[in-house]
Amino acid sequence: MLNSEHGREASWIAFGRVFAGLILLYELLLGGWWKLGVPSTGMNPEWIGSEAGVSITETAQGAIADGTYGWYAWLLELVVLPHATMWSYVATLAQLAVTIALIVGIWTRPAALIGLLYFFPVFHFGTIRTSPLFAVPIAFAFVANAGYYYGVDGWFARNGRDGLYHRIASFQPVSKELFPILAAGCGVVSMAYLLSIPQQTERIALVGLELAVFFGILGAGFVGAYRGGDPIGLATDGLRVFIGYRFLHEITIRTEPGVNGLPGWASGAELEPLFTELAATHADPFAAIIDGLMIPTLGGWALVFAAVQTVVGVALLVGVRTRLFGAIGTAYLSFLTVLGFTRLAPLFLGTLVVAAALGGRYGGLDTLTAPTTPPTLPDATPVIAGVLALLGLVVALLSGVEPGGYSDAVGGTVGAMVFLYACIIAALSFLTKRYPTETSRAAASPADD
Repeated sequence: MLNSEHGREASWIAFGRVFAGLILLYELLLGGWWKLGVPSTGMNPEWIGSEAGVSITETAQGAIADGTYGWYAWLLELVVLPHATMWSYVATLAQLAVTIALIVGIWTRPAALIGLLYFFPVFHFGTIRTSPLFAVPIAFAFVANAGYYYGVDGWFARNGRDGLYHRIASFQPVSKELFPILAAGCGVVSMAYLLSIPQQTERIALVGLELAVFFGILGAGFVGAYRGGDPIGLATDGLRVFIGYRFLHEITIRTEPGVNGLPGWASGAELEPLFTELAATHADPFAAIIDGLMIPTLGGWALVFAAVQTVVGVALLVGVRTRLFGAIGTAYLSFLTVLGFTRLAPLFLGTLVVAAALGGRYGGLDTLTAPTTPPTLPDATPVIAGVLALLGLVVALLSGVEPGGYSDAVGGTVGAMVFLYACIIAALSFLTKRYPTETSRAAASPADD
């Protein structure tokens, strides 16, 4: 059974799950790798229909040309390219199934495992700027068994459905006794990817770096869980470390400013072309603010961006005042999203919200002083979030949202992101007020299975 501490964490865990599902749904319908599309666009023919397999073929051939890992190139040539049409449909159906499972919380843990198996090969295509930010919240949903928190899995558990459904929903691949072996394996894999970096092209080297960090955090989590640590606390601190690393990554490695990144340490002169483009493609009120108030003072804004991103990144990485700097980072990412940084900033944002609310108990300077009670939202949150959702929807409809159009339809994409986030917050804050103890009565956590 779920202890009372996890009961207080329920809404934040549910936020992480629904966020991962909705952002995957957006990606499926309108994102950079859109597949199903919307009524106005129809399905993407390169994924479904007469041209199915074209996108996978082009991406696989590009990865091979970029010099991806030899074993992966062999796999692409032998398994993927000859059957690209089939894999196109499999990828689409897998993403749709994971999306639905995460949003409604049904068989969340096995669905999350499918999601991780989906994104692991995607990493090796070289799509490492966004893929980790999809995979990490999905991994959190798996560890937290997040469907038991305001999801269908929890409803079945509360209503005494403990048969086959519960056994699938509480699926745990390995026993705790094997955690040291898994930790050692993760360490070996992490080191292997790290040592491969000097031999790779720049793009594939970044794949190695991302996976080295990912498996390193995963291995540390196995060690902590074996020693009796709370899996959910360990998972949220894994989120904290990863987001801190990625904040600094956008300063030191991927330094070119763009809507698909963060400003980092870019100078005012380097930011000016980007902000000029944002002003030209954003919705009118925001375009006027960018054009009239920000572009003339971009030198000062560049200093603000650099200072906030550096301080928040370091604080999250070392685990000091996690809740405070997490809140600052959340405000920063929200601001960037509204400005039009609509690719990475929203992905960072959803993960950071969970890390800031629940993290700080393991592997950092906050270990002895971190708050033990998750924060609660004000009573007016459902109303405020509902109004923001409505405004976001209006902006999205008026501006239009183009599939893959992160830089061509900034206003519409910003409106869509505001709508998604506000809907999650409104729904979960309402459920938390309406059913404050429902989850804690019957949910099962990974540590209890």
